[in-house]
Amino acid sequence: MPTNLIINGTFDQGNEGWSGTDLETNHRESAYLGNGSNNRVAEMDGNRGQTTVMEQSFEVPNPTATELTLDAALRNAALPDRGSDGFSVEILDADGAVIASETIFPDTNTYESFSVPVDFPSSGTYTLRLTEIGDNDSLGPIIDNVSLMICFAGGTQIEMSDGSQRSVRDIGVGDMVMTAEGAQEVKWIGRRRVSLEEQQRSPHLRPVRIQKGALGCGLPVQDLFVSRQHRMVIKSPVAGRMFGKDEVLVAALRLVGLPGIEAADPMAGLVYVHMLFDRHSIVFAEGAPSESLLVRRETLASLAPAARAEIGELFPDLVAEAAGQPSARVIPRLSAQNTLVARLQKNGRPMLEVCEMKTVKALARATQ
Repeated sequence: MPTNLIINGTFDQGNEGWSGTDLETNHRESAYLGNGSNNRVAEMDGNRGQTTVMEQSFEVPNPTATELTLDAALRNAALPDRGSDGFSVEILDADGAVIASETIFPDTNTYESFSVPVDFPSSGTYTLRLTEIGDNDSLGPIIDNVSLMICFAGGTQIEMSDGSQRSVRDIGVGDMVMTAEGAQEVKWIGRRRVSLEEQQRSPHLRPVRIQKGALGCGLPVQDLFVSRQHRMVIKSPVAGRMFGKDEVLVAALRLVGLPGIEAADPMAGLVYVHMLFDRHSIVFAEGAPSESLLVRRETLASLAPAARAEIGELFPDLVAEAAGQPSARVIPRLSAQNTLVARLQKNGRPMLEVCEMKTVKALARATQ
C-alpha cells in the first residue's frame, strides 16, 4: 500500500518533523481565514523581516516516480498581494542537487490542491524544502496536508525468467520475464504517470484495487493496482461451461464489486506500465496471472503518439493489421464477461479455482 513519507504534513503536532527558520505552525485555520475552523495549519510568512524555510528529510527505499501534494490558500489579509505572495517547493538529493521544483502562488482564500511530479532516481536520503516568496510582511500563504506517497514494496512485483521477483518499474527492454507461455524477452515497455488532477477530473483513469487473496488461491500475494481495462485471468469450470475454455481474460473493471475488489480513490504516484512481447502473454503480477500489452487497434489508440510510433517501428506488420496480435486467452464479449462474473458471485466461486504449484511458490515467497 502507498505510504506517506512526510511526517506531520497536517501540522496537528505543530513543528514536529519539521526544521528550518521562522516556522509558524501554532495557529488554527480560523485565525487566517475567519472561517471558524480549528484545523491547524502552517503559514509561509511567519514573522516580519524573516524568511520562512520549512524542511523535512526522508528515506526513499527504491527508485520511483510519484508526486508531492499539498493544499494552499492565501490568508485574508494577504489577498491584496495575490500573485506576489507564494512559496517555492524543492526536493533535493543527499548532495543538495534539486531533482524537482515548483513555484506556487495561491490566488484565493479557499484551499487549492497543488502537485509536484518527482522522479527519485535511486534509493537514499532526500529533503523537502519550502521557502517563502513575497514582501516578508508576516502575511502570506497557509499550507496543509503535505503528502508524498510511495509504495515501499517498490511497485508491482513481476516474476522474472530466473524465478526472482522484480518491480515492474525496474524492468527494461531485453529483460527476460516468466510468462505462462515460457520465458520471453521484453521488446518494448511504456510508462504513463497519471496525476491526481487527471484522476479527479477523469474517473476512468483511476486504478482498480485487487486486495491480497481476492482472486482465490491466495492471489495476489499483495494488494495489486491495475488500470480499469487491464485484463486478469479467470480460471474456473464456470468459464469452461460458458466458453469452452477454463481460462479467459476479463477486464479488471468487470470484477469491481466482488469481495476485495474495488475502484480505488485517486492516488498520488500512480504510474501505469505496459510490457510488450513478441506475442500476447500471461505474466504473473504479485503471483496473479494477468495479461501483457495486446497490440490491437483499440489498445494502440489509448497510447500516446510517441508510444504508438515506437511500437509501429518494432512491429510494423502487427500495427498494419486491423486484428493485431492474437490474444493469449479467450476474451469474451463485454456482456458475457458481466454474466460470468455474476455467476461466480452468485455461486460464491473464486476467480482462480485451480491452484497450481506456481501459486504455492508465490505464497511461500510472500511469507518469507
